[in-house]
Amino acid sequence: MGSPFEKITPIKANHRTIQDVIGVNSYPTSRTMEQILSHKDWLFCTNSFRYDSPDKPGLFVEDREFSLKNYTDIITNSNKTNSELALCISMPLQNTLCSYPTPKAGHLSSTAVRNYIDYLLKEIHLVSALIPKDRSINYIHWQGDIAQLLTPAEMTEIMYSLNKAFNLQDESRGTFVIELDKVPADDAIIALIKGLGFNHICLGTQNRDQDPIDFEFLAEQVKIFKQYDFKTVNVRFLTKKHESCAKLSEKLEGLIAINPDTIYVIDEDERLSVLSGVEVDESTQCNCHQRFEERLIQSNFNKLNHVKFSKDTSVSKGISGDLIGIGLGATSLIENAFIHNVDQLDQYYQRIINNQLPFSYGGYIRPKY
Repeated sequence: MGSPFEKITPIKANHRTIQDVIGVNSYPTSRTMEQILSHKDWLFCTNSFRYDSPDKPGLFVEDREFSLKNYTDIITNSNKTNSELALCISMPLQNTLCSYPTPKAGHLSSTAVRNYIDYLLKEIHLVSALIPKDRSINYIHWQGDIAQLLTPAEMTEIMYSLNKAFNLQDESRGTFVIELDKVPADDAIIALIKGLGFNHICLGTQNRDQDPIDFEFLAEQVKIFKQYDFKTVNVRFLTKKHESCAKLSEKLEGLIAINPDTIYVIDEDERLSVLSGVEVDESTQCNCHQRFEERLIQSNFNKLNHVKFSKDTSVSKGISGDLIGIGLGATSLIENAFIHNVDQLDQYYQRIINNQLPFSYGGYIRPKY
């Protein structure tokens, strides 16, 4: 099968499409809050129903008394009441934590990415020690950039480690989701993703900066993934502060026309508010979101929650059980508690060296009103 993705640099074995966009060959060890939260778009999508109530929307609010012991106790207690569990794997943003100099000719560096993977596998082991084997993993979510950052061998290694460490449901019953902000140019990578067990695709639409969306290209992406028999192909539509509701409406019409299974309509101000616990100034919000909802429903999309609209009636409204995040800056959501891993690389490594979960802080979902 020919590939329509010539404009995207292919992911090849032993090659990473990494660019140091900040212009220096360095290894930064921290991210701004905006960067951390902007990397959780799909996490927000799949968990928004946890706080989404018509009369009692919620916010994630930090509790300064929340400790590592609280985190492990919550996991232990949840083992008694929940049979299923979701895992979310987080990779560093490529322009903040995985930038590195191009190896000199004839020299194969171990690279920052390889080092990170080694610690990630150790964290997988630490987490699995808290989860009994009779508790099944019914949902796995790989956040954006993973397929872009890793070689095929590394992707296989991580999925093998997850299978070995946890009791994963088989593909026919489990939900295994991978985000693709940049679609592989090589069809072999798409086949690998399918072969690793992923059965749902989440595509970014790159409209965060209000740039035009290449709908022809996006339509080809959706078509290719459906040919590989993924259960659903989903797209993200961002509605941050904008100058023209009409232009946003045109973009939504374009997304409807390419026929994805699900469209997530994300108000970025709301998302940042929910994930940061800081209430948004509603007086500055546009009311076009309601019109978008009505248009999607008119186009035979079912409203599953206030951000998720799907044509597939078998699709759930989101992750129904507990979620444990693994990796730098990952978020866990267990019952009404949330927990964040550290988002500084040196701290992440040091905690794992000490055989500790890389806990940073935690809190609870509280009513907004």
